[in-house]
Amino acid sequence: MAEKVRRRTQAERSAGTREALLTAAIEALHEHGYAAASTMLVAENAGVSRGAMLHQFPTKADLMTFVVEAVFEQEVRHYREYLEGIDDPKQRLLAYPDMAWDVLSRPSGVAVLEILQGSRSDPQLCEKLAPVQTRIETEALDFTRLAAPGESRGAMALMRLVVWAIRGLSVAQVLAPAPGSIRDSVKLLRRLMEAGLETGILSVGPEKTK
Repeated sequence: MAEKVRRRTQAERSAGTREALLTAAIEALHEHGYAAASTMLVAENAGVSRGAMLHQFPTKADLMTFVVEAVFEQEVRHYREYLEGIDDPKQRLLAYPDMAWDVLSRPSGVAVLEILQGSRSDPQLCEKLAPVQTRIETEALDFTRLAAPGESRGAMALMRLVVWAIRGLSVAQVLAPAPGSIRDSVKLLRRLMEAGLETGILSVGPEKTK
């Protein structure tokens, strides 16, 4: 007698729906941009009924906020793997441009950039994203142990500089005649940071105790 197939629980079905919508939303945002990535398009590409999608995410702003949070969770795992074994504060600092490029230039990184840009003309999305972005920056600064001039304010300034320079380069990669050459700019950013450490413009503080 054939073994009876176990039916998925409601929680498992819900998680599967959200995962399918996440994948479809990233693809739609990466290929078509924020304005064209409608909830109907995402639901269709995910193979999910509109009703099932609305049950999970009543509005486009809810869906897009979920994408930002879910992608950040993926990025955190990548960052932790990248930094594993790099204990020297200076080397952690200098690893940041390449690490950020590897993460933020991927389709999911470009998708998040589309959402952040779209929030400028979407008040509901902007309101939902503001506290999420604040939390993301705070958590990112903590787990990367990124150090910069003086105090946490200086470290936050450097982190934003690196992140938004890399986000901009991820767009430039689409437009550049030789997309591979964009990596040269990432390498230059690292060299500039090395020069900053040598001249004292940048500094690294003591490692956090575990």
